[in-house]
Amino acid sequence: MILKRATIIKAIVETLQPLKFVQALWEGGAAVFNRVDEWSDIDIMVVSDEDTVDKVFQHTEKTLKKLSGIEFLCEMPLASSGGFYQRFYKLKNTDKFLLIDFAIAKLSKPDKFLQKEIHGNALVHFDKNNIIECKPIKPEDFNKQIKTYLNALKIKFDLFNDVFFLKEINRKNYIEALDFYMNFMLNSLVTVLRVKYAPFHYSFRSKYIYYDLPESIVKKLEKLYFVKDVKDLKTKHKIVRKWFYSAVKDLPL
Repeated sequence: MILKRATIIKAIVETLQPLKFVQALWEGGAAVFNRVDEWSDIDIMVVSDEDTVDKVFQHTEKTLKKLSGIEFLCEMPLASSGGFYQRFYKLKNTDKFLLIDFAIAKLSKPDKFLQKEIHGNALVHFDKNNIIECKPIKPEDFNKQIKTYLNALKIKFDLFNDVFFLKEINRKNYIEALDFYMNFMLNSLVTVLRVKYAPFHYSFRSKYIYYDLPESIVKKLEKLYFVKDVKDLKTKHKIVRKWFYSAVKDLPL
């Protein structure tokens, strides 16, 4: 029998809720934005007492093994997971897309990714001590943060666009030039567009881009992401450069 999403979530909740050291559990990701489809994974967020992270993983994995068996497990480095202790699970007898993204925050962690403006309204399964209550973001502080970020981004864009990209083009190091184009120039442009259309997601890069930006903007970006050859790269680099400066100029900051 193929395990379904609801069955897996129910088993995890029933395992962790009775444990005194587990304070809260909620879902994030697609479930929060009402976008669950046949390709969605399961995003589980947990808050536990200090020095109990290993216990939470042990109890969870014991349940998953009983439920179906763990086909594979991938643990993410703490530095790349926003300070969460994060593991991905693929269970046996499940659809290949139904991964479990399981993240644990210690109770003392200041930012638990609960700002509803950024992460949506958490889909709470239990919360023993009102941990999931989060103060709204102050617009004046957030605008100051964005302005500081954009000022630094503009300086870096000038440097990478007019020096590093062209340097590698002149050297005929086209792979390196493409890397600068894809991973810096396009990402910088997307950041500026997000500030205009979806400011609370300004740092999300391409994540949720089809939901956050207008369809006409996304279609235009799609053409810039797909590069045919070196000639096409040079042409699209100029388009991105022009669009970036135009978009920055239009911002009301």
